[in-house]
Amino acid sequence: MDLRQLGYFVSIAEHGGFAAAARARYISQSALSRQVQLLEEEIGTRLLDRSSRGIVLTPAGQILLERAGRLFKDVTQLKEDVLGEAETPSGQIVLGLTPSMRQLFAGNLVEGFLRRFPAVHLGVIEGLSHAMAESLARGLCDVAVFIRDDAKGRALSTRKLIDEPLVIAAQSRAGLRMDTPVDVNEVAKHPLIVSRSNRVTTGLEKEALRLGCPLNIIIDVQPLHLSIDLVCRGVAYMVVPFSAAVTEYEAGFLSMAPIKGFDTGWVVAWPSDRKVSAASLRLVEAVQIEVAALHLDESLRRATHS
Repeated sequence: MDLRQLGYFVSIAEHGGFAAAARARYISQSALSRQVQLLEEEIGTRLLDRSSRGIVLTPAGQILLERAGRLFKDVTQLKEDVLGEAETPSGQIVLGLTPSMRQLFAGNLVEGFLRRFPAVHLGVIEGLSHAMAESLARGLCDVAVFIRDDAKGRALSTRKLIDEPLVIAAQSRAGLRMDTPVDVNEVAKHPLIVSRSNRVTTGLEKEALRLGCPLNIIIDVQPLHLSIDLVCRGVAYMVVPFSAAVTEYEAGFLSMAPIKGFDTGWVVAWPSDRKVSAASLRLVEAVQIEVAALHLDESLRRATHS
């Protein structure tokens, strides 16, 4: 089937007649009529009838119009996909990361991405999850990694990276176990280091107040590396997603236990309301590959079955 003839047919249907369609297509009415006739001969049935009030689509014409609309959308998307693959990523893009994600994979990601795409100028910013989601929505970065719930209400597209529990962590000698979850009441018994600007821990604090067992927060710390250092020194316990302290846990410096009813998920996101560059799309793919290479799901399974 000739897509050009199909396009002429769609124009006639959309403009309600040959004259208006011919003007829109910069073609004579007679030539337009001939093209539709050829299309009808190829399909083997009439697609439209002329009347004193213009043209009327036959039942076959109605079906063809509906299917043609979808076909042209698919063709347009196909062209964009092919051009996107063919385009060499270049230009300047900015990646937004939370401290825990930056600590886990940023070095490998940036090194590998720039080696693969040397024409790209990559910038990296860091902040808490909700700040990264807001920066992405405002156009301050092009791709960002943050907690899934922070994408709600924003014009963002996301891809899942990992789901994991919120844990309480302490020195290894505290004897916390990943196969022995604790409830909020148990968490409230320990002196805690938290980041109150982190929405995940804020949710835990609200639940503790609702249960009548307020958390014993002795210090509010935003830098993750400082929180981990203080916990390793035995200053207090801390509440973080599993991945935030998995390295220290597997090295034997920390013990951890999941907190019942508190899980979180991480996503990589990009804007859904503006054009996304080829470089940004490659960066999304690179983030997914790096997170998959961490095998965090396997680390979590090992921890909960140890």
